Amino acid sequence: MADVFVSYKKSDADRVRPLVEHLRAAGLEVWWDEGIQPSTSWRAEIAKQLNGAKCVVAVWTTDSVDPEQGGWVMEEATHGQARKVLAPVRLDLVAPPLGFGETQYADLAAWSGEDSDPRFQHFLGIVQAIVRSEPIPVAPRPTHFEAPGIKLQGVTMENVNIHVGSGGAPNSISVGGGGDADEEEEPVRAASPPAPRERAPFSLSMFITRAIGIIFPLVAIIIFIFSMGNMACGQGNAPAAFCRVLSSVTGK
Repeated sequence: MADVFVSYKKSDADRVRPLVEHLRAAGLEVWWDEGIQPSTSWRAEIAKQLNGAKCVVAVWTTDSVDPEQGGWVMEEATHGQARKVLAPVRLDLVAPPLGFGETQYADLAAWSGEDSDPRFQHFLGIVQAIVRSEPIPVAPRPTHFEAPGIKLQGVTMENVNIHVGSGGAPNSISVGGGGDADEEEEPVRAASPPAPRERAPFSLSMFITRAIGIIFPLVAIIIFIFSMGNMACGQGNAPAAFCRVLSSVTGK
């Protein structure tokens, strides 16, 4: 009986084949339905291999997680999960189907396709551990940044110098391959503080408008006070001291 049963969507066969080949190259006996003989009852053969495999690899892709297209993959994955031998692997940036969210998957969405890729090596370690009934290895911490789903190959950064200026000197970044030391560097200047707002030029008309807006209400208040004060003093309802001050101001 095979060590590994690979459950996948037929539309992903070309993408799954390198995975199968690398697992076999690592010494594992792998079964997937491309090996079914024409005269064999495929349902019976799949059930036999699925129940006998030491590890079930479910390949999550856009097609296999689709409820309508990936029914067989999800059913086979359920068998592996029930036996606690499931090793999911993701080839697309998709979430696991409902019911498999708590089962950790190996992420090969940005896999280069090489067996030396650390991501594949981690997946291989998971499969080997399940086959041998050993503890599952912990995923290695990434040593460089790579956006999910983007393969970065042959990209190097050399002779990148970052200089932080001091004493008012500008910051600078230089990138080169050992060129002339006197080559001019492109300065990267720190953002300068915002310039203070300039005052608007003096406008006589604006000044008069604002003065009128202040003087007119003030004059109105004074007239009101004098009018009401005179009325109160005439009727004897105001204090004598107030009436004397009012009289001295108005001259009455």
